[in-house]
Amino acid sequence: MNVLCIAGFLGSGKTTVLLEVARAMTEEGLKLAVIENEIGEVGIDGGYVREQGLPVQELFGGCICCTLQSGLVETLLAVESAYEPDWVIIEPTGLAAPGDILGLVVDHCPSVDTIRVLTLVDAPRWEMLLEVVEPLVTAQLAAADVVAVNKVDEVDDETLAAVTESVRSLAGKATVLAVSAGTGAGMKRLLGAVV
Repeated sequence: MNVLCIAGFLGSGKTTVLLEVARAMTEEGLKLAVIENEIGEVGIDGGYVREQGLPVQELFGGCICCTLQSGLVETLLAVESAYEPDWVIIEPTGLAAPGDILGLVVDHCPSVDTIRVLTLVDAPRWEMLLEVVEPLVTAQLAAADVVAVNKVDEVDDETLAAVTESVRSLAGKATVLAVSAGTGAGMKRLLGAVV
C-alpha cells in the first residue's frame, strides 16, 4: 500500500487536486481510498469526495498530526484491511504539519511501501500567508516531495515568478510545479510527479 498526503493551507485547492489525482489513478486501474481529516464535527469535503464514488474515511474533531494520531493509524490499518487499496490519499486539515504525519505513518504502519507528500501553495494568497502563518506554510513545504503552486490562472506572470522563486527558496529538494487545478493547466505534469 502507498500513501499520498495532500497538504496545504485552508483554501489552497486540496480537494480539487485530490479529485484530479484520484481520477487519474482510477483511470490507470489503481484501487484507492481516501482519508479526510476535518477540524470540526461535520465533513464537507468527505461528502463531496464520496459523491465521486471513492471510499472515504473521515476523522473529525482535531488534527491527525497531533490530537488524532492514534485515529490516523487505526484508520489506515482499517482501510488497508477493508479495501486493500494500491494508494490511500490523506487530506489533512489545512493546519496540519505533514512532517508529523510522515513520521507517524513510517513508525506505525510497516505495510506502507511509499509515502509521498504533495503540498499546495495558494498563489494569490502566498504573500499574505507567508506573513501571517509563516511557520505553518514553511513546515508544509519542508515535508513536501512535490509542491504545486496552485491557482496560477489568478495571478499575473510577474506575481507567479515571485511566488515560485519564494517557494523554491523554502522547499528544499522538492519538485516545484505551477498548476491550476480549476482549469487543468499543469495537472498532467503534477500527476506524473506524484504518482
